[in-house]
Amino acid sequence: MQQATSWRGWLCGLCLIAIWRHAEPTASIDRIQKHNLELLSQQLNRGWRAFCDAPVDEGVMALYDGINPSDARLHVMTITNQSIQLPIKSMPELRDFDINPQRKTLIYVNAFHTADSYFSVQEHLMLLQTTRRDLNIIIVDFATNVAQLYYTVRHHLSVHGYSIYKLLSSLTEAGIAPEDITLAGHSVGANIAALGADLFAKSSKRQVGQLIAIDPATMCRTTDILVRYNVAARVVVLHGEGDVFGVRVALGHVDIYPNGIGYFPRKKLQPGCDSKICSHMYPFVLFMEALIEGVMIPATKCESWAKFRQGDCSFENTINIGLIYPANAKGLYFCMTQPNPPFTYMEHGLRYRAKQTEKSNSLSA
Repeated sequence: MQQATSWRGWLCGLCLIAIWRHAEPTASIDRIQKHNLELLSQQLNRGWRAFCDAPVDEGVMALYDGINPSDARLHVMTITNQSIQLPIKSMPELRDFDINPQRKTLIYVNAFHTADSYFSVQEHLMLLQTTRRDLNIIIVDFATNVAQLYYTVRHHLSVHGYSIYKLLSSLTEAGIAPEDITLAGHSVGANIAALGADLFAKSSKRQVGQLIAIDPATMCRTTDILVRYNVAARVVVLHGEGDVFGVRVALGHVDIYPNGIGYFPRKKLQPGCDSKICSHMYPFVLFMEALIEGVMIPATKCESWAKFRQGDCSFENTINIGLIYPANAKGLYFCMTQPNPPFTYMEHGLRYRAKQTEKSNSLSA
């Protein structure tokens, strides 16, 4: 009897050891993944080079859901004014939703993520979708979290660009005219949108009406900067940071430099910002304010930022940040904006004014 009890205790001990050995690797993998995500979030604040070179364990990251190209999501509206989420492979089903060929169409490509609640990309885009019912708005999300953003910028740029091309093809087959389509994207999303537009043009021999590239990302490799003036009938670039996140050089038919930030390689920040990532997000918020609130944010054509500061500009040639631009708009445009919403100075933003000293609690939080 005593010997049987001893054997039972020994077997029980073996079971506990086996359970511990099974649980310990799982806990270790979870710890590694937590470190991966923390490291990516930290490095993203330093710019694309630091983010792309982050020493993460991709073997562990691959064990978790959400990083595959098929994990991208579409957001579309129903006829009952509800935004619903679909897998990216559901593109052929879009014609079953509230897509009207009589409306203009906006495809917004999101490929940037920030934990900052003020800059919540997804919240802004959902508000845009429910507010602007005069448009067909389709949101393509390639960066719901920092891990998905990492795989997008490091590994999936080409396949995501192909997805945008297929989306454009599906919409035109459903009766949407290419010239009535505006593609827009911020940061990495701008380059994905540009690639999709370029693939569509080469395949169909037709161009989408407009690409709006919001502070296009400098990416891991300069060869991945894909915004070009010839990928759409009109290409508008809204610059923001111009150093470690956004492209500085003019890339479009129209290049807008709010507050001149990004025009010169000087380490300046947008109004109300105390970080470069804030300056990178700033033009996105301007674009959202223009579309959601209907606020006019005018900019004037000028030969250079120096000329703008001197007031030596063509003030008859002005545009408003948004979706509609005059057919003759071409070249460099500058404006002044505020640290706090509403960001516009209206027509007063067409004249240079010294930088405000006050900081926006919202933007620098």
